[in-house]
Amino acid sequence: MPWTALRSPLEQWAVMPSFLLGELLFIGLATAALVHALRTERAHLLAWLGALVAGTANDLIFMALPLVDNFWHAQATVMLTPRLPLYIPCLYVCFLYYPTVAVRRGGARGLAAGALTGLCAALFYAPFDIVGAKLLWWTWHDTDLPIAERILGAPASSTLWVLTFAGSFAWLLDRALARDPKVSARTFGLGLLMLAGLTTVVMVLQITPLQQLDGGAPGYVALATGIVAYAALAWRGRARLSIPEPRPTDRVAWIAILVHAAVLLTIALSFDPATHRSTGVHQTVGECYVEAQDVTGLTRHLYLCADDYDEGFSFDCAATPVDGARWYTVCGRPHDAFGAWATGVGALTLAIALVFSLLFGRLSPPRAR
Repeated sequence: MPWTALRSPLEQWAVMPSFLLGELLFIGLATAALVHALRTERAHLLAWLGALVAGTANDLIFMALPLVDNFWHAQATVMLTPRLPLYIPCLYVCFLYYPTVAVRRGGARGLAAGALTGLCAALFYAPFDIVGAKLLWWTWHDTDLPIAERILGAPASSTLWVLTFAGSFAWLLDRALARDPKVSARTFGLGLLMLAGLTTVVMVLQITPLQQLDGGAPGYVALATGIVAYAALAWRGRARLSIPEPRPTDRVAWIAILVHAAVLLTIALSFDPATHRSTGVHQTVGECYVEAQDVTGLTRHLYLCADDYDEGFSFDCAATPVDGARWYTVCGRPHDAFGAWATGVGALTLAIALVFSLLFGRLSPPRAR
């Protein structure tokens, strides 16, 4: 495949300008998270490094297993492999680190901490999932049932995955720190191994029974059930929660989250997906309607049928790829209902700003001294 590790930002801007901004955003946010971790406490450094390792491992695992391989990242300015852009490990840091440390600031621990972190992570991730999918930052497998049911273009299963993955991560981190809040070198090492080795496992153990509620493919019922269950667990631990006072050391994390929300909303309102072109690795094109089973036993079409598909791209700006092609160009499609789509992104980004400002104590009234 004709991929390159480094690509000119000017070249990227010419074909996918929003994607260039998205890359810079998450690389910058991950760097800000590292600064925050180094300025605060050792537990935060474990959370940052654990998010990087556990998240990257999860992406690589699901790319390597053909029967769950259902997404293809666009070619970024910095590619670590033909299918893994640098910004993706940074994205994992962002949606795992910021919700985890924000929830711990409020005093939540145990299952309640995991549940509240999962809910906050799902909120943090949602506008990225909606905006990125529409602007061709990645493409989905066309007939994979687990990603068929979508909300504003983002699969319900994707939100469920973030909820359970982040919840698992935060719960495991809490377990690692429970007996050693000062985080000795031994605790740090064992905690990192636990996060890297078990986060995906604990996530799968939750999603597997939940997806049975939708007949085997996680959809709206599984997502709603997961949200309700996590909300109930978070509510049970409310006695330990408090609105913290703002700390100067948390300012960089709080500002980073506001930047995250503002930039994603700006991208959503400023760019037309019909002008975007993504040349890179996509679902293999082939004979139409050749069936295969995914890891859950559900049937899907093995290849992309270039004459019969229903995704957020077309071949209007490029030649239709031939059978066997994996590297080809797809073209963005215009919005069908821009008002509803933009309103959804706007509501989510506003909620992010409010929820995380509350968790970092920025909305609490000043206390008497």
